[in-house]
Amino acid sequence: MVKLSLKTVNRIFITGLTILLLFCSTIYAQSKENIFTCRGTYYHNKFENRRTSSGELFSQKLYTAAHRTLPLHTIVKVTNNRTGKSVLVKINDRCGRNGIIDLSKSAADKISLNGSETVTIEVLGKDYIDIWNQQNAMFAEGLVVDSERVAYIDSLITERKVISEYQYYVRLKTVEGEKNVKKIQDNLPEQYKRMMSAEKIYNEKFYYINIGPFPTENAANLAINELKKMYPLAHLIKKKEM
Repeated sequence: MVKLSLKTVNRIFITGLTILLLFCSTIYAQSKENIFTCRGTYYHNKFENRRTSSGELFSQKLYTAAHRTLPLHTIVKVTNNRTGKSVLVKINDRCGRNGIIDLSKSAADKISLNGSETVTIEVLGKDYIDIWNQQNAMFAEGLVVDSERVAYIDSLITERKVISEYQYYVRLKTVEGEKNVKKIQDNLPEQYKRMMSAEKIYNEKFYYINIGPFPTENAANLAINELKKMYPLAHLIKKKEM
C-alpha cells in the first residue's frame, strides 16, 4: 500500500478543488450568458410591413423582437421584471442599440410593458419554434390566466416538447362561399379573428369554419361556451399533429 505524505495529500486536494471551482465557474458563466437583463422597448407602428434583417416582413401582431447580437430565428423568453409576465419571441431583426430588446407591440402588450422597462431574457434556441408557434391559443382572452400560462410554458420549456400530440379546435359551422367566410370572421370577437381558419370541403364550395388551435381541451371548451352565444352548434374537434 502506497503511503502519501501530508504535503502530497494537500496538493492533490487543492488541485481537485481548483478543478471543481473552474468547472462550476464555467457552468455559471454559461448560464449567465443564457439569462441576462436588459431594457425592453417596442416597435413604432411605422415599421409595419417593412423588411426585417431576417427577410421577413415585420408585423405588430406576431411575437417577434429585434436584438443587436442574438442569432436570428432564435427563440427567447422575455419576462417583465415588474409584472412577472412572460412571452416567447423570435429574434428576426437587428436593433442598433446595446442593452435593448425591441419587441413587437403584441409581445409587449402580453407582458404589460410600459414604455421602457427592465426585462429578463432567457435564450432558448431555434428548436422551441413549435411552442412559439402555438402561443396565440394561450393568449386568447379569458381562456388561460397569466399565472397558468406562464407555468405551462415554463413546463414545456423544461420538458423540451411541443404543447400536445393533438390540437384542439372549435368548429363553428359550415358555410357556402368565400363571402360568408369573410362575414363570419368580421363578426367574431377580436380575440378569435386571427385564430379562425376556413377548411374547404373537398370538391365543394363549402367551408368548415374552425377556431384554434387551443393548447388544451379545457381551453377549447371554455371558448365553446362563449361562442355558442353566437353559434349554438359550435363543438370541439381534435386533430392529431402531423
